[in-house]
Amino acid sequence: MSASLPASRPDEAAGQDARCFALADHARILIADLDAFHLGVQPGSTRAHALALAPGLALLDPDPARETRAFEALALALLAYTPKVSLAQSHTLLLEVGSGLRLFGGVRALLAKVAATVASCGHAARIACAPTAWGAWTLAQARASAGAHAARRFRVLKDATLARALDALPVALAPFAAQHEQALTQIGCATLGDLRRLPRDGIVRRFGDGVLAWLAQARGEAPDPRAWFAAPPSFHASLELQARVESAEALLFAARRLVMQLAGWLAAQHGALSGFELRLEHELASRHAPRTSSLALSWAAPSRDAEHLLWLLREKLNQTELAAPVIGLALVADQVSAYAPPTDTLFPSPEASDASLAQLFERIGARIGEQNVLQLFVEDDHRPEQAMSARTYRAGARRTAARKPRDSRKTNGQADAQQEAAPVQTAFDLPEVPLPSQPRPAWLLEKPLKLMVRNDRPVYRRPLKTLTRTERIEAGWWDGEGVGRDYYVAADDQGRMFWLYRERIGGQWYLQGLFG
Repeated sequence: MSASLPASRPDEAAGQDARCFALADHARILIADLDAFHLGVQPGSTRAHALALAPGLALLDPDPARETRAFEALALALLAYTPKVSLAQSHTLLLEVGSGLRLFGGVRALLAKVAATVASCGHAARIACAPTAWGAWTLAQARASAGAHAARRFRVLKDATLARALDALPVALAPFAAQHEQALTQIGCATLGDLRRLPRDGIVRRFGDGVLAWLAQARGEAPDPRAWFAAPPSFHASLELQARVESAEALLFAARRLVMQLAGWLAAQHGALSGFELRLEHELASRHAPRTSSLALSWAAPSRDAEHLLWLLREKLNQTELAAPVIGLALVADQVSAYAPPTDTLFPSPEASDASLAQLFERIGARIGEQNVLQLFVEDDHRPEQAMSARTYRAGARRTAARKPRDSRKTNGQADAQQEAAPVQTAFDLPEVPLPSQPRPAWLLEKPLKLMVRNDRPVYRRPLKTLTRTERIEAGWWDGEGVGRDYYVAADDQGRMFWLYRERIGGQWYLQGLFG
């Protein structure tokens, strides 16, 4: 894969009156911007020829250290697609993607994802693929020199097709062409096919053994061992902004590059993240303005999905007001854990959607605040009003095992209490309504309602009649809020069901819940 590095911005004083820019070494043009390219300036042109075509051209000197940092950052982002990324000459990155074609949906889908990642990192790329590393490198150089809309074929998947494609390419694309340009011209060698058909002894005598070795590696006839890019053990990426940014929302475009690098690093480390810190470097607008500030972002379930992290960061930035204009960003990730991929099943199950459900709750929390997203938990308490609590949502939190109230601890007189009949009440006619299938109502009152008693019968709008035996609950002595209650299922003369209890001390009746 060949990725052309955008030229650095010149100083304002040097390029104030220039209409276009180009990156050049001591003799030739390396990279030209679109304005210069439209005027005829192309890579490989001499400096004098370029200045003649574009009098307003500003020539920029290359910065090898900065270029290396930029390509290492891009290589880090591309680790999301393969662990084998190599930095090659002529502003080129090589990716071994053969083992991941099925994972990403084929060659077309994979190349589209790679192109989108490169664009998100702020670079333009000319992408080609081939069965060999040098073959892909040569096709990418041909595409870069011919333009993005050339009719030549730059996606080759078969060795036989690669051999024909390489033979048709100009010999000037080879990495050794600049060194032997005059000799190649003198012998009339215009294409790689012409070079390959020359006598081998003559090639070795004129150009050395390296030319034949390169041809064999490019055609797949010889092994091509490479040193792969290694991700650092910890992640810390920084970015210098091209202009001051005064709006927090506008920082997302620049922060996207750092997040893409983070996603690639996590893929290389087989890890996931539950939070990171975005550090902002401010312009000193006043004496009291802070030099740096930070935004801490965390979420419930560990993730390494770049789009999900960017969504959460966008919501965080939308709620942030900058203390001063920002001129630089840095991303620090230290909450890293092992990545647990989701388990695929033959048939969908409710557990298979836990990850997407957790991301939904994280997005809701990022929008309205984590303190407003609550989760219900079952508590180990027999008192109905204490058997459930609402706490801030955390993915993966397990509900506390609790004894069901129906198995609640009884007093020593349990047998006598179960055998005794319900309180004596005057009989009245009830419709033929069966008892509820569940011993607990679905609707519990927030606070038990004290009931009136008329003719030894509790009254809730209408007189109530108990239908079940006594169920005694005694609990809470450990926290000073002990209760002793006798619970019953009761009904009125219209068949509506209620859950009542009578205090053992005092005999007062209360309504606890209602059945549907």
